[in-house]
Amino acid sequence: MEVALGVALGLVTGVLSGMLGVGGGVVMVPGMVLLLGVDQHTAQGVSLAVVVLTAIAGAVTHYRQDNVKMDVVPLVAPGAVLFGLVGSWLAGGIDAQLLSRIFAAVLFLVGGRMLLAR
Repeated sequence: MEVALGVALGLVTGVLSGMLGVGGGVVMVPGMVLLLGVDQHTAQGVSLAVVVLTAIAGAVTHYRQDNVKMDVVPLVAPGAVLFGLVGSWLAGGIDAQLLSRIFAAVLFLVGGRMLLAR
């Protein structure tokens, strides 16, 4: 059963991240925590490792469709990499339950903002 849930979670994550550019963690982290019983820190680490492969596949496809503007990449990438390291380091010092709540709050706020955007 756990393998089937993992495969289903990977399928949903892959499709949504490819279609929506969500990076996969939005689906994968809650899925691993709620469906597979993985703790928050581990779920985030696994998600980041898997997202590397998912992001490469999605980026190549979007590049081929001319959806990647290479002049924007160097503007965004350095800060994303640097603060991804900082955020991962900070997450290591936060209690798993609090980290789960922060993650949920961010998803809620971003989702609400997107629903209300024109």
